Amino acid sequence: MLFARSAFAVAAQGLVAAIYAAHGSATPWRDAGAWLPAYGSLIDAGCLGLLWWLARARGHHAARFYQLRSQTLGARSVVGRRAHPPGLVFIYGGIIASSLLVYGNPDALQIYGPLPLLPALYGVLIFPLVWGITEQTTYNGYLLPRFQVLSGSTGFAVAVVAFSWSFQHAVMPLTFDPHFMLYRLLAPIAHSTFITLVYLRVRRILPLATAHWLMDGVSAFIGILWPLLR
Repeated sequence: MLFARSAFAVAAQGLVAAIYAAHGSATPWRDAGAWLPAYGSLIDAGCLGLLWWLARARGHHAARFYQLRSQTLGARSVVGRRAHPPGLVFIYGGIIASSLLVYGNPDALQIYGPLPLLPALYGVLIFPLVWGITEQTTYNGYLLPRFQVLSGSTGFAVAVVAFSWSFQHAVMPLTFDPHFMLYRLLAPIAHSTFITLVYLRVRRILPLATAHWLMDGVSAFIGILWPLLR
């Protein structure tokens, strides 16, 4: 599961690129990358399917990742809410720092681009919601506690999961541009590390997935839908 999302991302982009190639596009791979907010749901479907299969293989139900513990629900919800403002600092600080390091200026590169209206609405209203739930479940709900147990080291588990979580961005979309891929790899590392540490404290997926959804939703709106509304 460490690199499942990265693998599914390349496969999904390849599927869209094949459709572009079949229609005569001279740059099918690049054209396909713009549709990440649409084919991103294929990535999520693959990961959720794997999580369901792994849970069933161990005699569990996938819903156990979202179980709530009423005796600690209130306190952990407060911790989760308080983590949102510093989380924004880490993500946007990481983007600016990565841009400075790779490109020499603090201007963040826009990942999303304009799409036709219906895909744009999907990319803003549906894509971020499913994306946030799936990422938090994959990295925090499934991988992090297992690497804790397997390695016996919380620090090692955080490092491995945070790096894998950050690495996936380098192939979303896959551009084969080394500067862009390095920028995408470095930008989320601080936030990925921070959010794994928060999860270890709260042990709840849904508050973190909600924050993830809102953050990605704003980015998608600015990049995808806003150009159509201006």
